[in-house]
Amino acid sequence: MLHIHNLTLIHVKDLRVLVNGLNISIEKGGKVAIIGEEGNGKSSLLKTLFQAPNQPNYLLLEGEITRSYSSYGYLSQGLSEDIAGLTLENYFFGQVETDLDYGLVYRNAKQLAFDSERLTSNQQIASLSGGERLKVQFIKLLSLDKDILFLDEPSNDLDIQTLIWLENFIRTSKKTIVFVSHDELFLSKTANKIIHLESVKKKTVAQTTVETSNYHSYREKREATYQKQVLKARNEQKEFDKAMTKHLRQKSQVRTTLLNTHDATAGRLIAKKMKSVLAREKRYEKTKEGLTQFPYHEDCIELSFKNIAPLPASKQIVYFDQYPLHIKSNNQTLSSITLSMRARDRIGIIGENGIGKSTLLKMIYKYLQEQKELSLGYLPQDYQEILDGEKSPYAFLTNTKNIQTHQDVLTHLANLQFTRQEVHHPIKNLSGGQQAKVLLVKILIDQANILLLDEPSRNFSPTSQPHIRQLFSDFRGGIICVSHDRAFLRQVCDTFYHLTSQGLIPIDSQDLFENTPHYKN
Repeated sequence: MLHIHNLTLIHVKDLRVLVNGLNISIEKGGKVAIIGEEGNGKSSLLKTLFQAPNQPNYLLLEGEITRSYSSYGYLSQGLSEDIAGLTLENYFFGQVETDLDYGLVYRNAKQLAFDSERLTSNQQIASLSGGERLKVQFIKLLSLDKDILFLDEPSNDLDIQTLIWLENFIRTSKKTIVFVSHDELFLSKTANKIIHLESVKKKTVAQTTVETSNYHSYREKREATYQKQVLKARNEQKEFDKAMTKHLRQKSQVRTTLLNTHDATAGRLIAKKMKSVLAREKRYEKTKEGLTQFPYHEDCIELSFKNIAPLPASKQIVYFDQYPLHIKSNNQTLSSITLSMRARDRIGIIGENGIGKSTLLKMIYKYLQEQKELSLGYLPQDYQEILDGEKSPYAFLTNTKNIQTHQDVLTHLANLQFTRQEVHHPIKNLSGGQQAKVLLVKILIDQANILLLDEPSRNFSPTSQPHIRQLFSDFRGGIICVSHDRAFLRQVCDTFYHLTSQGLIPIDSQDLFENTPHYKN
């Protein structure tokens, strides 16, 4: 259905190569995942696959794309402006679409646990929760007759039950699906082919890999291949260095003898020997070119909260008893929020989309801001609540009150794989993962001892996910985390609540993770 030959994508602004020489055939029914670090061009590649030759105007394209499908569906990473301002009624019924199956609309709404009566309401889509926005788009997209689907981060913000539904849909659907995802478990359960976009050597070299396998198998094979090549390269280099050291010693001896020889006959013999030594040196130079090269491996992020001083473990910082919570997205009030938290507790909160998890976290954030002895770190679902999109990461962070030196900012950003150019790009032009990294640096600079995290892992690449989990697992302060990432919850949190219409319900970790495989770092 889709054949790509020697595709190269170059970013116009800094002429950085994002995709290098991609060759892949995507057959009917294939499930292809595009993975890679933040800012490596995953969304750009996805858009190019269905938009070329009218590819995004910030890209230069080389190579060929051949399509053999008649129609496609696309789910963007964020809510597009043309959809955000629509009401639900206008979105579903405002325009007559000949291929929209309204029977499927209502069946999909039921499967996704979205009240079908709301489909004809005047509620704006922009006012829905992040997960509900995705559900609404899925309801319509899957009710259209499309040959191939292009999905950009389809698992972001979905509650666990809907995420499991989506995994089953992708795995069993006869449709061809190409998607971008950061969720390791989701990738392992859905994809049968991987496109991995890497940017190595300080983001100066694009490295594009295609593997026909699921993500878990690809990751294991990739790591084994990497370690094998490193070992082979190290052994060959060791043997070469040993031989070269011996050669240089002999060369030095011959040169010394030649300089100190005054007999013409002996001098001719030594000169002949020197010629032989130099010829051998040329052979060594050719041998060096043929040595196994150390493989390029994309640099890991480096960040640590180890210098943050936690509060006493016994200090109580949150106490709600039957506290009311009003949810604007569905105009409901939850009257029985009961929650107690001490300064080093690590609480995970789950719940259905639209139930009010983000609203609850914002309420806790506002409540804790009144406690002056706390230093809060807040990672909202919408990063623009804190970030200034017009500023660069450097400008934004150097205005942080606890900054020591401007060089500290540059060092932290470099450790999170920002290039010298990217630290001065407007934040609004950065990927979601890069924006999240800026907020991580702010948390570090602010020396936060209490963290409030709303879907903290959703924009980080699968190769970064283990490091993100370990980063927060090592954090010695308190954490309240809203998340649907099962691997993240398992590793970072130790107390769990399910937010329902009846309030916060404590749940056992065994119930939460039952039938959920543990993904090891």
